[in-house]
Amino acid sequence: MQDYSIHDGDGVRTTIFLAGCGLRCQWCANPESWTQHKKLAYHAHKCKGCHTCQTVCPQGLDPASQDFDSTRCTFCGQCVAACPQKALQLACDPKDADAILDQVRRDEIFFRHSGGGVTFSGGEPFVQHQFLRRLMAGCERLGISVWVESCGFFKWDQCSDLMARIDHVFFDIKHMDSETHRQFTGQGNETILENAKRIFAAGVPITIRIPLIAEVNLDEKNLTQTAQFMQKHLPGSLIELLPYHELGKAKYSAFRMQDAFHAFTTPSEAQLEVAYSIFERHGIGRYQ
Repeated sequence: MQDYSIHDGDGVRTTIFLAGCGLRCQWCANPESWTQHKKLAYHAHKCKGCHTCQTVCPQGLDPASQDFDSTRCTFCGQCVAACPQKALQLACDPKDADAILDQVRRDEIFFRHSGGGVTFSGGEPFVQHQFLRRLMAGCERLGISVWVESCGFFKWDQCSDLMARIDHVFFDIKHMDSETHRQFTGQGNETILENAKRIFAAGVPITIRIPLIAEVNLDEKNLTQTAQFMQKHLPGSLIELLPYHELGKAKYSAFRMQDAFHAFTTPSEAQLEVAYSIFERHGIGRYQ
């Protein structure tokens, strides 16, 4: 959970990240969310080599070791609690829906005064549709606005009933060519484009987001095709372009996923404005 979030929808919001995603985007900033099982992160730059973690570990494991065997780790969290440098972190730790809603309730005063609420993100939040259903129902009882950030890769028939509880969806369209989409994410885009149309048809306000990457989707042809798709199938929807960044790079090392990290080029401000102008020519406004 991320309190006081101001970049995930209107007002001050609490963003709840749910683990699980069917895509493997090569630029993903939250790779720990690809799967739902517990994970132990080791932040080497914080470690002072005191070995307190190994001392308290029931298995005698050393999380700082290059030979750390995660298959033997029970993810009990004792090493995390004992580390004086906060160099260890548990990710994808199961949480109870009521406990999450209690935290949301404590943030409610910020929502009321800013027009904010809760944003569900991930991973792909619709993967955990049953848990998401409970959380959304709780937010509805509390009168709290619900927004969702989605990569679009989910099974519509499992989630269609949730749309009535959603005030806005940020929806990723990473590339209009399915094979290029598969090359960079591991999946084609057919399900994603169809789900975008279904969300719009359900009456949910939708903002299309594009993680803008020079080597992937910055070309005029792709952006024009995206704008035409929006113009035809999502009239009145907005666009938000998100320049590629490497803020998640340290996670790949912390979770021992270095081989999965790919470096790309961040578009310049000038390139960003040119990209926006393509959408403006098609009558598509920016999300502000």
